[in-house]
Amino acid sequence: MFLREALDIPVTMVRQYASRQAITRRKLHWINEMLVYSRERVPYYREDPLYQHGPLRDLAELADLPILRKATLRERPLDDMIAEGVPAERCRQFQTSGSTGQRVTIRHDQRSHDYHMAACFRRFAATGRYRPTDRLTHVRPYVAPTRSFEKLGLFRRHTILSHRPMAEIKAELLGNRPHVLAGQPVHMREVLRALTPPEMAQLRKTLRMVLTESELLTDEHRARLVEGYGVPVFDEYSAFEILNIYFECPAGGRHIAEDRIHVEVVDDDGHPLPAGQEGRLIITPYMERAMPLLRYELGDIGVLGTEPCRCGRAFGTLRLTKGRANDYVILPDGRRLYPDTFVWFAAVHADIAECFVEQDKQGRVRLNIVPMDGVTDLDSVFAGVREEMFRLAAGPFDLEVVRADRLPLTVGGKGKFITSEYSVDA
Repeated sequence: MFLREALDIPVTMVRQYASRQAITRRKLHWINEMLVYSRERVPYYREDPLYQHGPLRDLAELADLPILRKATLRERPLDDMIAEGVPAERCRQFQTSGSTGQRVTIRHDQRSHDYHMAACFRRFAATGRYRPTDRLTHVRPYVAPTRSFEKLGLFRRHTILSHRPMAEIKAELLGNRPHVLAGQPVHMREVLRALTPPEMAQLRKTLRMVLTESELLTDEHRARLVEGYGVPVFDEYSAFEILNIYFECPAGGRHIAEDRIHVEVVDDDGHPLPAGQEGRLIITPYMERAMPLLRYELGDIGVLGTEPCRCGRAFGTLRLTKGRANDYVILPDGRRLYPDTFVWFAAVHADIAECFVEQDKQGRVRLNIVPMDGVTDLDSVFAGVREEMFRLAAGPFDLEVVRADRLPLTVGGKGKFITSEYSVDA
């Protein structure tokens, strides 16, 4: 596996600079191969006449196929989605983060996973600051197995479990003297708030960059992380179902891993949208052979870039804009407030560490405020928050603002910013 990864690294590096024509040809060829493979070997696709589609002549024709949603993966038996003849012991198995409380089992065949791992080097190299001998500390909910090359001092990754007490996280972080600090934005913010000035000075002696991943990173929180840690921040977007989706370069381009996946943006009715327009993300990882996901909706909202990145990479760009498409509060006028609204509060208000919101079946909204340490005048903070919320909503609505001790997390360790039981159809 390691040898194959090593041989794939130069391939992944070269492909990001291929011509747009070559990238498009490759995607069309591989997607057509996967369509044939899926119809022949995956029960779910074989049983559905909508997938009995001839070869695509153009990538736009992919939109003729149905959208595959997470609910389908949760409801169908795993065997319906797994390709026949691919033994489980030759696959890598993961579970999604479970933002709904239900986790989905995902399998990746070893070959496609090896290529993804090779492409991960590209993610680090794209920063222009990473060295294979750097020490990386990763704050996250699970520990990945140690790889053999780490014993040689290469690509060393030290994991600190995010659910541990902060005092232990800080002690281990400072003891590891990392060159790179990685984790979801919610964890990076929590660590930043907990570090004292002497501790931060100690960390900055070795730290060269911060890598954020998985969750929406707003411009406001990026600025806070850059100022707090004193190093550049590079964002990455990935999911257990798809693996790496985009990586960021120093020019700010969040480059789609187009040698592995194809990304579409659609409106609420599933109609494709052009680059530059915001919509729901539909992703087809076309190298997968254990559990092919054709036109899979992750549940996030984003926008495709309209111009080539000035860094010279030919891979297109993508930006998350509102976090999860299914997580929102419905206001009295029918408008929706997404997680970025509440993340923004925490970014711009000096007295607020985190915010999260709960909406009951009647539509009543409870906004939970996690105050920064030392804040005493919560009444003023709450009054300011109410005023700002009413401004965003263009008028007052049924809102309660209360104190909370901590932002709740999903079973996979991501920040859970919105919980709503309200439905306009109820």
